Amino acid sequence: MEQERPGLEGSGSGSGSGSRKRRLVPLAPAPAGSSGQGASAGVGSKGRRQVTAACEACRKRKSKCNAERPKCSLCVRHNTECRYATGPAETHSQALKRKHNELQNRITPYEELFGLLKTKSEPESLEILRRIRTGDDVSSILRHARDGDLLIQLSLAPEARRRYEFPYIRDMPSYILKSDNLYLRSFVYETTFRAPPSHGFETETQREGYGDERYLKPYHAAQVVEPNFDDADVAHWTNVTTDNHLLRRLLTSYLYYQHPWTAAFHMDYFVKDMMSGKTDFCSSLLVNSVLAAACHMCREVPDRTKFWVPHTLGYQFMDEAKRLWEIESRRNIGSLPTIQAAIILGIVALTTAMDKIGTSYLLQAMAMSEEMGIFDADAGTNDESLRRVRALTAWGIYTWQAWQRFYFAAPPHLKRAPEYPLPDPEADSEFYGETWIRYPMSARLYSVNLGHLIKANFELRHLMNEMALELFEEGKPPRIDVEKALECKSRLDNWFVNLPDVLSPTKIVFPDHIKIHMEYYGNIITLVRFLAQSGYPLDFTWHNIITHAEVRLETLLRLYYLRHSFEAYDPLLMHWLMFLGDTTLRKIDESGTIMPPAIAALAPPADVESLRSTLILCAKGLYDQGHNYHIAVLVYRLLRDRMKANDLDLMRTHIFANQGPKDDDMPLMMQYIQAQWVAPIMTRDKDSPNPTRNTLDYLLGEYEKLSLDRDVQDVTDVNTAEERQPVRS
Repeated sequence: MEQERPGLEGSGSGSGSGSRKRRLVPLAPAPAGSSGQGASAGVGSKGRRQVTAACEACRKRKSKCNAERPKCSLCVRHNTECRYATGPAETHSQALKRKHNELQNRITPYEELFGLLKTKSEPESLEILRRIRTGDDVSSILRHARDGDLLIQLSLAPEARRRYEFPYIRDMPSYILKSDNLYLRSFVYETTFRAPPSHGFETETQREGYGDERYLKPYHAAQVVEPNFDDADVAHWTNVTTDNHLLRRLLTSYLYYQHPWTAAFHMDYFVKDMMSGKTDFCSSLLVNSVLAAACHMCREVPDRTKFWVPHTLGYQFMDEAKRLWEIESRRNIGSLPTIQAAIILGIVALTTAMDKIGTSYLLQAMAMSEEMGIFDADAGTNDESLRRVRALTAWGIYTWQAWQRFYFAAPPHLKRAPEYPLPDPEADSEFYGETWIRYPMSARLYSVNLGHLIKANFELRHLMNEMALELFEEGKPPRIDVEKALECKSRLDNWFVNLPDVLSPTKIVFPDHIKIHMEYYGNIITLVRFLAQSGYPLDFTWHNIITHAEVRLETLLRLYYLRHSFEAYDPLLMHWLMFLGDTTLRKIDESGTIMPPAIAALAPPADVESLRSTLILCAKGLYDQGHNYHIAVLVYRLLRDRMKANDLDLMRTHIFANQGPKDDDMPLMMQYIQAQWVAPIMTRDKDSPNPTRNTLDYLLGEYEKLSLDRDVQDVTDVNTAEERQPVRS
C-alpha cells in the first residue's frame, strides 16, 4: 500500500500543475508610526489640524507648523532646514523624557568603568586603561572585567564557585530532597552545592567531570568560537545598519540561544554562503529575519521588548524582513532560505504575542516545502549534499509546527514526519553541524553536543505531533481516556530512557540540555491534567505519577536558575515558569485542605513558606524574561495579578517589581496581541475545559474587561460619595 505523503491538514489533493502555482499571500505591513503625526491628524475636521510637536525651525520663529515629515510646508516655502527633536508620535515632554533615559543608560556604564578604575588593583587598572587606549568599547571592557572576576573567584577557592542565589529562601525545599530524585545525583547539583560524590568515588577529585568549567560557570559567560562570524560582511545582506561588529554580535547571539532549540537551517552552509555572497543557503530575507529574532537575545540591544517602536533595532530588521517577504511573494518561486526565514519570523511572532501572524508565515512555508518536495525521501533533489540541508530544513519546519500546535492544544498542520531519516550524530555529525564554546581565559574548547541535542529535540517534537493528532480537535477539549494517557506516557518514557549519555540526567548542564528534561516531565503532567479535566478520577497511581513529575520539574527549574540564572533569552523557559507558578498558586490556595490519607502519605503537604519561595522564583523568572521579549511581560502580569496581597508584597520585596510595564504602555501593548498560545494554567471552569479559554488572547481580554469593570466601579463609588456630600451654601 502506498504510504501517505506528509501534507497540510485539510488541504486538497489536487493534481496537475495547478498545485505548483500557489502564490504567497503578502502579509499586512508592520504597525509603523505615521510619517507625520500632524500630517494625518484631524483629517476631515475643520480648522487648523492639531499637531503633536512642531519642527525646530517653526519653534524658533514661532510659526504654526503642520508637522509634516520629512519637511513641513513652511520650511519648504522658506527653503530652510527642517529638523525634529521628537519622534513621529512624541510630544516635546515625551522626547525630553526619552532623551533623559537614554542619557542615563549611556552614563551608567561609564560610571561603572570609573568605579572599576578606583577599586581594581594596579595591574588590573593598567589593563583596563590599555584596553581603552586600543579602542575597545565600554561594554566589552566591562564584560571582560566581570568574566575575569568570575574566573579569579573560581581559581582562588573551590568554595567560591559562581552560583546564583534563590531570591527568598536560599535552600532547596525539603519536598525536593528525596532519595529517589535522580537529579540530586547530577554533576550540576553536586558541583553547585558541593554535595559528596554519589557515583562510587571516594573524593570529589575522582569524579568524572571534576574541574569541568561547564558545571562551574553559567552558560552565558562562555563565548562562541566556532562557527565564526569575524570575517563575515553581514552588512552586505541588510539595509538597516552597516555596523558589522553589531551584526556579528547579533548572529552570535542567535547561534547561542536560538539555533540549538529550533535548527531552522544548517548553520555551516549558511555561513559559507554569507562569506561568499552566494544565495543557495543564504538570502537577505533570511539574514534580516535572523537579526530581527536576535535583537531579543542580545542584552546590548536597548528597548528590545518594544517591538512596536519604529526607532528600535528589532522593529527595523523586522520591517526590512517583511518588505523582502513581499518581494519574494511576488516572485512566486519557492527557495530554501525563504522557507527557513518563515520559521524564524514565526519565532519572532510568538515572542511578540502575535503568533497568529506567525502561523500565516508557517502555512505559506509548508505549502512551499510541499511544492519543492523537501518532505520526500530524496528531499526533492539528486544532489547528496543539498539533500542533507533540505532534509534538515524539512525536519525543522515539521518539528516547529509540531511544538507550536501541541502548546496551542490544536491538531498539527502536518500529519507525517519527513521521510528522510534522522542520522545518528555519532556516525554523521555533519548533518547537524556543531558549535564550540570557550570560557573566559581558558584554552579548552567545549562542544554543546549540537547533533545529539537537535536529534533528541526533533524526536520529542515528533512524539508531540503524534499525540496532538490523537488528542486535539479545533475548539474542543482533548480526546483522552486512561488507555490513551498510558500509551502516550509509554512513548515519552521510551524516548527518555534512550537519550544519549551526554543528555542523561547525570550529565546535563547547558540550558538546552535541561529544557529537554523539563519538557518530558511537563508533558507527562499535562497528559494527567487532560485526563482529570475529561472527568476521570485520579487514583493513587496517577497521583504518584504527577507528584513524581512535579518534583523533578521543579528540581530542574531550580538547577537551571542556580547555574545559569533566568536572565538570558529563553521562551520555552517562560512556559514552564508559568506552569510551575500556577501549580504553586493552586497548592498555596489548597494548603488548608485535608487530603485522603493515601494521597497525603504520598505527598505530604508542603510548607507554605517553601511554596512561596517557588512562587517568587517563578515570578522573578518571568520578570527577567520580560526584559527580552514582549510575551513574557504579559505572562508575568497574569501570574502577578493572581497573587494574594501578602505574596505580592513578598515578591515586590525580593525582585523589585512594583509595577511591571508602565501603565501608559499597557494599552499600547494590548492592542497588538494576537496569541493562540495556551497558557499552562489549571482551568477554574470545570464545566468548560475547552483549552481556547486559556489562550493568551482570551485571558488578557478577560483581564482587560475586569480592569474596565473596576474603573467603572471606582467612578460609580466616587459619584455616589459626591452625591452624599452635604450641599454647602
